[in-house]
Amino acid sequence: MNMNIKVFSDYACPFCYIALRFFEKLKEDGVQFDMEWIPYEMNPDIPKEGKSIEGKFPKGYREKMHEMLTKFGQEYGIEYKMQKMDYNTHRALLAGEYAKSLGKYDDFSKRVFKAYFTEERNIGDEEVLNSIAEEVGLDVDKMNKLIDSEEFEENMKEAKKLIDKFEVEGTPTIIINNEHKMVGIRHYDQMKRTILAYSESKLT
Repeated sequence: MNMNIKVFSDYACPFCYIALRFFEKLKEDGVQFDMEWIPYEMNPDIPKEGKSIEGKFPKGYREKMHEMLTKFGQEYGIEYKMQKMDYNTHRALLAGEYAKSLGKYDDFSKRVFKAYFTEERNIGDEEVLNSIAEEVGLDVDKMNKLIDSEEFEENMKEAKKLIDKFEVEGTPTIIINNEHKMVGIRHYDQMKRTILAYSESKLT
């Protein structure tokens, strides 16, 4: 039986971008697991037009964070720009649920993360999401119809139940076999060793 991995993730989380690439690489290395991406909306009060992060962090914090993300990102082929804005992710998360239903979650999510953290685009804007969806081969009209009919709001409610069940307080939070919890991201080899150790401990 494959190990089960749940990842609580938000498109506004730069470390969740790394988590997506980490698990892709883990699959490439031949590790067998079943994957569940759980939407976790960090900042639902951000307006659709976005919000400047000016004054949000102590002096020098953004620069240190960008330096750390740049180093981590290089390991996974990710480029980070210095963040200037926070964007609302609700509609993007719903679109992610649509992509998930078609087996295209990873492709869609990689483009959303890149749009946010490399291209500095507003992923709360419907036109931006439409262009990303079209790029990865999704039916844009059907996606928007389902989102606007609140088809995927139930998914968000179910996600909230899991957030409460596993006492998730931040992203990315990784749950292995519904038992072991990891919070945050580490370097690839360290993460791989930890996950495999958790998986083996379940079997003993």
